[in-house]
Amino acid sequence: MVKLECKKVIAEDLRAELVFSNDPISFVGGVNIQTGDVSDYRHANYKQNITGKVFAFPFGKGSSGAGLVLMEMLRIGTAPAAIINIRTDPVILTGPLVCHHFYDQTLSVINLSEEDYAKLAEGKEIELFKDSDYLHVYK
Repeated sequence: MVKLECKKVIAEDLRAELVFSNDPISFVGGVNIQTGDVSDYRHANYKQNITGKVFAFPFGKGSSGAGLVLMEMLRIGTAPAAIINIRTDPVILTGPLVCHHFYDQTLSVINLSEEDYAKLAEGKEIELFKDSDYLHVYK
């Protein structure tokens, strides 16, 4: 187990499988909203399912509709349990923030330093703690 310092934007206690990527992603066109599968054939995680998992990608790319995609995924139950980034784009963040505030649904959003983000590559599971500035990575 590796313990990493993190910056939480939104968090709840959870332990879930990790889907790690060094590729940025656009949720608009890059993820199938209905299934939770990565649908961008150029992405390293193409065809992997992120539903209920911790999805780590360095940062988002592209569309201003990413937050809406995450809101819809939360609504229908195909969203990841958490996202981990080096830098979370404010557009991506709008969906989790709106859902947390208005619908009492939480999609945890965590940021790591670039150095610590690289340490996730060997991980299999992530454990987050609502009241801690650390997360655990299990190999």
